[in-house]
Amino acid sequence: MIQTKNNIYSLLFTLIGVATFAQQISNTDTNQFSFHNSLLVFNSNIDKLENDKTKSYTFEKEDSFQLDSSFQINDSLVYPPTTKDYRKLGYNTAIVFGTTIVAYGILWSLPESFTKWDKEEMKKNGITTKWKENVKAGPVIDEDNFFLNYVMHPYFGGVYYMTARSNGFTILESFAYSAIMSTFFWEYGVEAFAEIPSVQDLIVTPVLGSVVGEGFFYAKRSILKNDSKVLNSKFLGKTSLLLMDPLNTIMDSFGYKQKVKTQLNVAPVGFNSYTKNPILGLNFSASF
Repeated sequence: MIQTKNNIYSLLFTLIGVATFAQQISNTDTNQFSFHNSLLVFNSNIDKLENDKTKSYTFEKEDSFQLDSSFQINDSLVYPPTTKDYRKLGYNTAIVFGTTIVAYGILWSLPESFTKWDKEEMKKNGITTKWKENVKAGPVIDEDNFFLNYVMHPYFGGVYYMTARSNGFTILESFAYSAIMSTFFWEYGVEAFAEIPSVQDLIVTPVLGSVVGEGFFYAKRSILKNDSKVLNSKFLGKTSLLLMDPLNTIMDSFGYKQKVKTQLNVAPVGFNSYTKNPILGLNFSASF
């Protein structure tokens, strides 16, 4: 059974990798920048600059509002997003379901010596019967090896976590998504067709996975700020992004980016009439 789980994980990795690198990544020349001010201010006076395709707005430093420490890369791909992207999260979830179905289809076509599945028993009793038996019997303490329980499961828990975290969701919301996917989709869903749900997997996958996932989150942000490079290598950078956040990497490789090109910078917007000191403001430019 352990061999079966390893085969499933290997196929999932392969399918995700093929889907990602099959896309042609365009290397366009884009200006990159970041901002670190978490507290910026503005007033109700907005200066509009007319241009053919660009509208620019300036916010002065008076009434405050809070901005997340996001930054822009590659023609307004903002990471992390300033708003929750439910649509992209839905696409990613659909990819998980689709990839798993394809993986199981491939495993079913392989010889039993490879998958260790008893196809005759499954055909005789039906896979739904086996699933019901396993669900009723669990959860139990499994006897899987240490690597599978405490390396692979936390990793996939981190992948689930990143699926939500990279789309603007909070730490708690991302943990909830990881728990739902690892419990209902995997342990009591897909894997229950082959074996009884595991106590260790139900706890380790979302809990340790969320810790691993938050580490992935900061690592991904650092890599993106460094022009997607690791050790000055684009290949290592993109490979790292694929391993840490495969689902969102797939979506980005398909061109899922914001349609509006934006630019933010802090610049003088005027002078104080009494002190003669410059007034700094946030300049926002959007190209449509």
